[in-house]
Amino acid sequence: MSDSKIAVIDGGRLEVNRAFLPLLESNGLATFKALMSHPGHAVAKCAIKERNTVRLDLDTESGEKRPFFLKRYAPPTVRDRLKAYLRLKRPAPGARQEWHAMWTFLHVGLPGPVPVAWGQDGGSSLVLSEGVSHVMRLSEWAERNFGEGSHGNTQALAAKHKIIEEVANIVGRMHSKGLHHQDLYLCHFLCGSEQNGLPLTLIDLQRVERSRRLSRRWQVKDLAQLHFSSAQYITRQDIRRFWKVYNSIYHTGRRKMPLWYSILRKSERIRRHTLKHRL
Repeated sequence: MSDSKIAVIDGGRLEVNRAFLPLLESNGLATFKALMSHPGHAVAKCAIKERNTVRLDLDTESGEKRPFFLKRYAPPTVRDRLKAYLRLKRPAPGARQEWHAMWTFLHVGLPGPVPVAWGQDGGSSLVLSEGVSHVMRLSEWAERNFGEGSHGNTQALAAKHKIIEEVANIVGRMHSKGLHHQDLYLCHFLCGSEQNGLPLTLIDLQRVERSRRLSRRWQVKDLAQLHFSSAQYITRQDIRRFWKVYNSIYHTGRRKMPLWYSILRKSERIRRHTLKHRL
């Protein structure tokens, strides 16, 4: 990210996208403490031990409300520190990793949330992003149109094909830039319209990492998560459609079939793990 686009305030505890600094100041949220202690206007996602997410509706100059999402992280756990140690890395706050991922998506032209601010004080951290205009998650769209009891919505078939191609386009571009998501499930794609689902936005970037060249391990993990979450809605023809677009962007070479078998094996392990832990 360009330093000229970032304002460091509150004694270094908070970094803000300069385009949003006046808005945060006018709403009294230009300090780490103010953001960390804000109760939120609505719960955006059920809180888990590591983090909680709330929606903030901020007042604009025009008097309208503008939605933002605030994600707050607890200090890194012993497990997080151990994993970082084994990878010869320092345990990075989840908020900072998501902040950098949002900027990276923005710079390479991938559809993700717009970064607004991130901060850290002690072990606690937070990240604020602009609300994404959407009507539902892609998992909901798929279930509504192609899930059990939907009777195979034939009118949605054309939209389904376009969605598959767009998902393949997004994932292919992401992988071609050395990025892997690590939580690449349908529920993390947001649909911009109810009828055809498009445009799509990929969210929950807190585990996104980047390498010079994407390793097979991370490629398989991303694609297996995607396959697991969509398997009940897709056909062999859909899979071929996905591969045609994906492979045109991120070429898998001659080892396509061995790669596909690895994806299926990993997808099955995800299925068994999900059943075992009732996720």
